[in-house]
Amino acid sequence: EKIDHILDVWFDSGSTWKAVLQREDFNAGEYPASMYLEGSDQHRGWFQSSLLISSAINFCAPYKSIVTHGFTNDEHGEKMSKSKGNVVAPKDVLKNYGSEILRLWVVMSDYQNDQKISDNILKQISEHYRKIRNTIRFLLANVSDLDALSSRDTYSDIDRWIINLAAKKLKKADEFFSAYEFSKGLQLISHFVTVELSGIYLDICKDRLYCEKRDSTKRVASQSVMVEITKSLLTLLAPIFTYTIDEVLEYAPEVIKGDAKDVFSLKYAELQSIESKDIDFDYLITARERCSEVIDGLKKDKKIKANLELEIYCDSDKLENFLELDDWFIVSSISKELRAEESLGSFEVENDRFYIMKSTLHKCPRCWKLNSDAEDKLCPRCEGVVGV
Repeated sequence: EKIDHILDVWFDSGSTWKAVLQREDFNAGEYPASMYLEGSDQHRGWFQSSLLISSAINFCAPYKSIVTHGFTNDEHGEKMSKSKGNVVAPKDVLKNYGSEILRLWVVMSDYQNDQKISDNILKQISEHYRKIRNTIRFLLANVSDLDALSSRDTYSDIDRWIINLAAKKLKKADEFFSAYEFSKGLQLISHFVTVELSGIYLDICKDRLYCEKRDSTKRVASQSVMVEITKSLLTLLAPIFTYTIDEVLEYAPEVIKGDAKDVFSLKYAELQSIESKDIDFDYLITARERCSEVIDGLKKDKKIKANLELEIYCDSDKLENFLELDDWFIVSSISKELRAEESLGSFEVENDRFYIMKSTLHKCPRCWKLNSDAEDKLCPRCEGVVGV
């Protein structure tokens, strides 16, 4: 029953832990609370009065930690005012962008200081959301026919690399979230999703997803990796992209959602790393970036139209244990002999010289790799897939 009598505003608000956390008629949480949240002006206000009253009665603070936030200003850092016309109302943001974008803005802001918001900032935030959403759509589309995960023993070196990287990055992001460092956690996830997962791994996987047999070991292994990463990714993003992840679960196959009926029944399980060979992937990532620079120049000069017209030669000792170089560089093959006079370009990584040459074979009409020994003839891999 609401009463209108006030003893003292700070005593009344400072004793809310008693009224909320120590009531017997309903369970509103544990005392002391895990965290008190308020603006930076409450260090001498609510935080202080709550601490004094709880300490006087129970000899302990009513909270285990406190989190303070700044205030919201316009894009120039000025205080919002109706007279200035620079007010950004949450209801307008919800109407124009949706609640996902508003939550994402909150997460990506340095909330401990004053935050800036405007249409331009929200448009940039929307781009981050779009990239993550599109990656999730790609993942769902390409695991829809997977009934069960393959054994991790079947994972290739590239599969193992992305699994270990995902395990490391997602665990660190979870630690950031647990420490209320939301912007650091989201930035880590966003970079991993757009650069390593989508920009490298999923780009590499397109050939095996589209051209290998449906039940081939290579294809199913990559799908299994995608499922493992997606499951952890969805649970970490669920508090931010609540409606999006709930929608994802409507279309996700059983291997991803399991028993979860909606976003609230998702349970976080830490992604486990996997044993892998001693392969220097930092070296390989640098080589891939420099290879792309040379190939982009060849395309600009109209010397080639696509990566698959090429083969690469390098005799570095660092590549001896890595058997997926053609997939890594997205070229048709790795040449066993150097035809220096036919080289279209080269690049160097740690004193190792890579040469880029045009393939001498013909284009396979199915996978488009230049691995066929005759015009308009399937390459050996595709012949095996279609049963020719």
